[in-house]
Amino acid sequence: MTLQSISLSQLVPSKANPRKLFDGAALEGLAASIRSDGLLQNLVVTPSKGKKKGFAIISGERRYRAMKLLEGRGELPEEFTVPVEVRSDLSKEGRLRLATVENLQRADLTPLEQTAALTKLVKGGVKLDEVAAQTGLSPATIKRRLALNGLCTDAKVALDEKEITLAQAEALTLGTQQDQIDFLDEIVRGAADLNPSYIRECLIDERPCVADAIFPLERYSGTITTDLFAEDEASYFDDADQFYTLQKQAVEELASHHRENAPWVEVTEGWRIPDWQYEDAPEGEQGGVLINLSPRGVVELREGLVRTDLDEDTAHAISENPLAPPKRKASYSAPLRRILAHHKSMAVQEVLLSAPRTAKDVASVRSFMALKPHECIGALSRADDPQGAYRVLETHARQFAGKLGYEIEDDEPVWSVFPPFRPDPVALYQAVKGFTDHELEEFQALLTALSFGQADCERLDTERSLFNTLAQDLNVAMRTHWSPDRAFFEKRSRDQLIAIAKECGYADGRSALGSYKKSELVGGLIRFFAEAKSAADPTPAQAKARAWLPEIMSFPALDPDAQGSQEPDVEVAEPCQPLDEDGFDAEDDESGHDPVREAA
Repeated sequence: MTLQSISLSQLVPSKANPRKLFDGAALEGLAASIRSDGLLQNLVVTPSKGKKKGFAIISGERRYRAMKLLEGRGELPEEFTVPVEVRSDLSKEGRLRLATVENLQRADLTPLEQTAALTKLVKGGVKLDEVAAQTGLSPATIKRRLALNGLCTDAKVALDEKEITLAQAEALTLGTQQDQIDFLDEIVRGAADLNPSYIRECLIDERPCVADAIFPLERYSGTITTDLFAEDEASYFDDADQFYTLQKQAVEELASHHRENAPWVEVTEGWRIPDWQYEDAPEGEQGGVLINLSPRGVVELREGLVRTDLDEDTAHAISENPLAPPKRKASYSAPLRRILAHHKSMAVQEVLLSAPRTAKDVASVRSFMALKPHECIGALSRADDPQGAYRVLETHARQFAGKLGYEIEDDEPVWSVFPPFRPDPVALYQAVKGFTDHELEEFQALLTALSFGQADCERLDTERSLFNTLAQDLNVAMRTHWSPDRAFFEKRSRDQLIAIAKECGYADGRSALGSYKKSELVGGLIRFFAEAKSAADPTPAQAKARAWLPEIMSFPALDPDAQGSQEPDVEVAEPCQPLDEDGFDAEDDESGHDPVREAA
């Protein structure tokens, strides 16, 4: 070790420095201090290897960057030199250790920078207690930082950009990559306040899924439950203990298969596969196989790995995720728990038969938790000026969101919380239980309405379907819910617009339509339909516009391109049926009862 002064140009940052992010404001403050008081602490360097003579910085890159700021502004004297401590006796591992320890002691590394630095230390063979002694970090903190290696790339980016908290990131390490992405989407878009404890409980309590099994299902002798309320109708093993036993046997068979060819096979049982403890095998070299069976029964496999110098005791110490619950023997076995749960469930089922209102409450809660709005909701919510039907549904959803306790700002879309991500079923039940009978019926109708619609929206729906049959039974008159608008006209060709103009009355009195540009036709038709809709005493041409409807808007739709089309085997609503002065069917029931108008 020697002390000497060198020029700033002789210094180069080390690529091995664990610090990757530098705060600009902090560097400016450090630069101001160096300008006024000089450099008060030596940099630690080592001679650079290669043709270019110089010194690689082991400790002090922030001071170096601050001096470069001053140099770039011409605020350093010409004779300025940098006092350095030259360490020529350090190996690559020694330089990394020194830089890591120096940076970790400063407490301003980001969590992931700490993770990267600590990972290099333990993979280099430094024992856990030595890392703790040299860095001042507790073994518990070191384990929690190393657990962040289990984050997927998106979660790491979100943590670095402070879109999620460190506590949330730590909880996410208990989940698979897909689990993390699902939670991350909800956290980032702000659809729910997902605290770390809730994330942890959800991931720990996840039921074993049939899709995760790597054994033939005929080996399983227990029952399987299919959640019909789930988006993908997922199926789950009711006997978790039997599932895990079979999964473990299958993992052993998988390991035996790979041992026939791989130089080594290792099986772990962590919450995530600890592949960060290994390196990829060099090109041309056969690597080993790492298989992980998580406590939830999820199997992950990585091939082509080589072992590092990770200390065996350290590997054992960090094998358990510090966020995971401690392992303990259950007081009741899974088969006994299942039998008793069956008796409890049937008792509640029997009592529900004599409590129809409560049964309706439960049905509404389950429907809401499984609600998947029809694609029209999201599509029309993005329209510049949604038409009346959307506004009615949005208003009803906003009202019930408030009754359920979800706070929504006036300018916030209701669909960000309706339905919510992973709602609390107990809180929902308590809220629904307070509904009047009329409110409960409205809530059930809203949930059904939001999820119902045409099955394939890119297909011309000309068939006899439940959707079309229901629309006919409800006497849905599209002219009372939809008016031709810019989105419709702009997707029509010029020739089609001219045909529409002739059918709807716009061409009446206009003899030069053939000279109109498409944009002129679009603008003229938009104004014409708007004026016709608001006219107190419509002209004959405006009456045509108020009655006009494209054939696709019938139930079922009429295909104008069909060759030799036959009459449909169901009654089709006439697209040009006369309307009364309020825009409703003139041929309503004589009693004045109009289900469409009442629903609106």
